[in-house]
Amino acid sequence: MKKLALLALTAAFGLTSTASFAADTSAPVAIHKAKKAEKKVKKDASAQKAQAAEASAPAKKAKKVAKKDASAQKAQAAEASAPAKKAKKVAKKDASAQKAQAAEASAPAKKAKKVAKKDASAQKAQAADASAPAKKAKKVAKKDASAQKAQAADASAPAKKAKKVAKKDASAQKAQAADASAPAKKAHKKHAKKHAAKKVDASAQKAQAAASAADASAPAKKAHKKHAKKHAAKKVDASAQKAQAADASAPAKKAHKKHAKKHAAKKVDASAQKAQAAASAADASAPAKKAHKKHAKKHAAKKVDASAQKAQAAASAADASAPAKKAHKKHAKKHAAKKVDASAQKAQAADASAPAKKHAAKKHHAKKHAAKKADASAQKAQAAEASAPAKKAKKAASAAK
Repeated sequence: MKKLALLALTAAFGLTSTASFAADTSAPVAIHKAKKAEKKVKKDASAQKAQAAEASAPAKKAKKVAKKDASAQKAQAAEASAPAKKAKKVAKKDASAQKAQAAEASAPAKKAKKVAKKDASAQKAQAADASAPAKKAKKVAKKDASAQKAQAADASAPAKKAKKVAKKDASAQKAQAADASAPAKKAHKKHAKKHAAKKVDASAQKAQAAASAADASAPAKKAHKKHAKKHAAKKVDASAQKAQAADASAPAKKAHKKHAKKHAAKKVDASAQKAQAAASAADASAPAKKAHKKHAKKHAAKKVDASAQKAQAAASAADASAPAKKAHKKHAKKHAAKKVDASAQKAQAADASAPAKKHAAKKHHAKKHAAKKADASAQKAQAAEASAPAKKAKKAASAAK
């Protein structure tokens, strides 16, 4: 028996050792196979990336060529605009010199203004001394008016209490109406969520349409840029002509400034006289103003009573019209849904026709703008020719004075 037990133990030990050996040898094989599979996947991914890079190479070359062309065009535009910039700098220097001359010429006028201001301040002080009794009378009238207002407030206290009671009743009715409308609000929220989802889809479609429209409108934008450059050059020429015209009209402007100073001094004297007349008129009209205030207080008390009656009538009318309002809300919701569908259809149609309309409108606007500029320049030239003799006559008259 002991020999049989020993043989069974040895056989069991041999089986366990062979199983553990097989497990130890199979684990490295599985790891090696997994590594090989990962290497194959990486090789396939790298091959796909290489193919994608080869496919995108022509597009990258085209982008580089386009960038070089754009930089060359910018350099040409900068060279073309250099004379215009120089002309602008010269015009700025001439304008600064003219401003300095004008400042020197206007120094005597500024001194005359200071003297006129001093005289006006002295006249204002005299007018203030003359109007002191009228101000005291106004203060007394204000005190009487405040006392009358206090009496009127005591008289209107019962009406205010009635208003507060009416407001409390109205708030209670609003709370009841809010409790009744809760289910309708939940249904409205569900409908709003569906509407928001539809809006998201519509916005995505609009974005796609806008991207396609932008690709289609690129040639038109290039043509518009060329036209804008020509327009800028014309503007520079026109500004230079305006600067020359301004230099010619400087003497006439000086004469106009002298006349304006004299007119301002006359206005100061007239305003002082008007202030004195207004003070005397205020003293004369004080009794009539008191009578008007008394009548206004009586009218305000009548308005308070009428408003309280209107509030009661409005509350009763609101209770009677509640069923009709519910039916109107249902109809309004249906009408709003129809409007939303119609607006969506209109938006799609507008997105489809927008690029063509914009291009046609730009062309039409550019033509109109060019025609208007040509007419305006011709009219300015004619006006300058027609006003030349008058300017000469004004110069002669100013010299004679």
